[in-house]
Amino acid sequence: MEIGLVTKSVSGQYTVKTEKDEYICKPRGLFRKDGFKPLCGDIAEFEITDISDKEGYIQKIKERKNSLIRPPVANVDTSVIVFSINNPKLDEFLIDLLILASRAHKIQSILCINKSDLADDDKLRLVMKEYEKCGCEIIVTDALHEDNLDRFSKVISSGITVFAGQSGAGKSTLINALTKTKSMQTGILSRKIERGKNTTRHCQLLPYMGGYIVDTPGFSKFDPGLLEPEAIKDMYNEFDEYKSVCKFNDCKHINEKGCAVIKAVEENLIPIGRYNRYKMIYNMSKEALKNRRGY
Repeated sequence: MEIGLVTKSVSGQYTVKTEKDEYICKPRGLFRKDGFKPLCGDIAEFEITDISDKEGYIQKIKERKNSLIRPPVANVDTSVIVFSINNPKLDEFLIDLLILASRAHKIQSILCINKSDLADDDKLRLVMKEYEKCGCEIIVTDALHEDNLDRFSKVISSGITVFAGQSGAGKSTLINALTKTKSMQTGILSRKIERGKNTTRHCQLLPYMGGYIVDTPGFSKFDPGLLEPEAIKDMYNEFDEYKSVCKFNDCKHINEKGCAVIKAVEENLIPIGRYNRYKMIYNMSKEALKNRRGY
């Protein structure tokens, strides 16, 4: 039995890369019966069925440390959340959701402010101030002109990295510039709705430094209902130095008396925008949990 990394998925066929070669494999019938699909990033055990044509059958998938539905990838180490100040317009709510989605899957996030050539300097500084204590590395880039891309080699030099964020913010251009390929087709931003169109039709891992970048449609939405309400407050690094001195141990930081987090917001020690969106996300998650339970 051979062991390799699933690096590409197209129409039910999977490219599995070993230390020496690559094989086109199909999953055994039991996968389909169980409704289980291999994902890019999986470590697969497979049987070679044709050495000359390099074909095989995937027999088993090793246990995953995490997996995403969209993009469909497993064993992700890092997420790069790509957005722009304008063109398309900044969407802080989406950024916050994607940070939470990453933390829920134990994935380290990097914030990439792309299209810096189109950004107003004052607005750029305000956005960086908003997220400076969120626990994410912030990289400002101009992918079209390949400006400041060398920063990525220091933070995603190994493992599997997935790119997510706003449609039209330049994810495809950024991936092409980093990997020195034209693997990802870039879409055209709609002038009416200021959103890009997804153009990628398959999932693929692209070699980058000592790891891989995921070439796949990025997800532009994440449902807060997928998060557990009580877990959300612990995903905000900005709260860490204050929550231990809240009056109540189970403080939700919503409207409780003696809440040190709320006091920090009032004293401008925590960005009010981040806090207000936290309350929105918490309440949306709580409502979704209520609907699931039926009461």
